[in-house]
Amino acid sequence: MLTPEIRNELLVDEMQLGQRLNEDVQTQNHADFALMLSMLSQDVTDQAIFSDEKQKVKEVDLRAKFKLPKEQKQYATASDFDRGSEMTALFARDGFTSVFLAQCLCNEPLTQFDRDIKPEVFSQLAPLKQEKLRKVNQGKVLTYEKIHETGDGFDILDVINSSRIEEKIATSV
Repeated sequence: MLTPEIRNELLVDEMQLGQRLNEDVQTQNHADFALMLSMLSQDVTDQAIFSDEKQKVKEVDLRAKFKLPKEQKQYATASDFDRGSEMTALFARDGFTSVFLAQCLCNEPLTQFDRDIKPEVFSQLAPLKQEKLRKVNQGKVLTYEKIHETGDGFDILDVINSSRIEEKIATSV
C-alpha cells in the first residue's frame, strides 16, 4: 500500500471506491463501472494485502553476522573504468594470480552503466508508475501504510447519477 501523498492524488485500489462498484453493478451503470476499473492501479503490490510489516519483523544483517565483504556494486562509476588499466599493469608486473586475487577482494560492477528510462517510454507509463519512478530516482524509499476508508473522491459522479435518476422519475410522471 502506498503513502497518503500518492493515494490522495491517484486512485490505487478498490478500497478507495468504497461501495461504488457494487452500486454500479446493481444499477447497471456499465460506463461508470468500466471507468472506475480502468482507473485502478495495474501494480498488484499496491493492493492493501501487500505490506512491508511482515518483512520488517525479522531483518538480520547477514553480511555482518558472517563477516562478509560489502555487497558487489550494481553499476559502474568513473573510477571503475580506470581499474582496467590498473589490472593490465598488475598482470604485466605480477601475473594472473595477483589479478585474480584483486578481483576476489573487490568485484567489478555487474553492469557498465545505470540505464535510465527514455522520456518517450516514461511518458507512456501510467501516472502512478511515473510517480513511483520519480520517488525512486530522487532516492526516496516508497513506504506503505494501512488503508483508511475515506470515500472515493468522485462525488461529482454521484451527483450526475442522482440527476439521471431524477430525470427518469420526472419523465415517467
